[in-house]
Amino acid sequence: MPQLFFIRHGQTQANVEGILTGTIETNLTQKGIEDAKKLSLELTEKFDYYYCSPLKRTHQTLKAIKGEVDFIVDERIIEVSSGDWQGKLKTELPKEEYDLYKKGLLNPPNGESLEDVDKRIKLFLVDMFEKYKKEDKILVVTHNGFMRSLKRFFIDKDKVDEPKNLEIFVVDNDMYDKIREK
Repeated sequence: MPQLFFIRHGQTQANVEGILTGTIETNLTQKGIEDAKKLSLELTEKFDYYYCSPLKRTHQTLKAIKGEVDFIVDERIIEVSSGDWQGKLKTELPKEEYDLYKKGLLNPPNGESLEDVDKRIKLFLVDMFEKYKKEDKILVVTHNGFMRSLKRFFIDKDKVDEPKNLEIFVVDNDMYDKIREK
């Protein structure tokens, strides 16, 4: 079974401004690009395949880390749609509701349901573990909400923190066995 290295994209302008982007496009900041280039010095694994969400901040992150490499765009790893909250300052949102949303206990108004996010995560994982060989290493550049939901599959929900920009979370065969049981 392969090893999947999930990484959250680098810092974006929306991150700096405190905007909840969801599926809205935003570019990496210069700091986001520089931090990703620094990460490339630490991330020494040789990857066999690369995946990005359709949003350009993931493409920019991958390019900063690995240069010009071929990658596969996959809709299943896109950021969670935050519905009516997209494009708003996080400070404008009702604090209690936003906190529940980050913990996976509330769907944003007209946003993607957390059950739907979990389904697409599981479909993506099943596909990757069926498609690729044991020795394959795959780098998947994705988003905050996706990473939070992914981590909830493997970590106690109350202990899942907000993923930092460029945070890496590795899923291997032992972890994948837990997914198949769900």
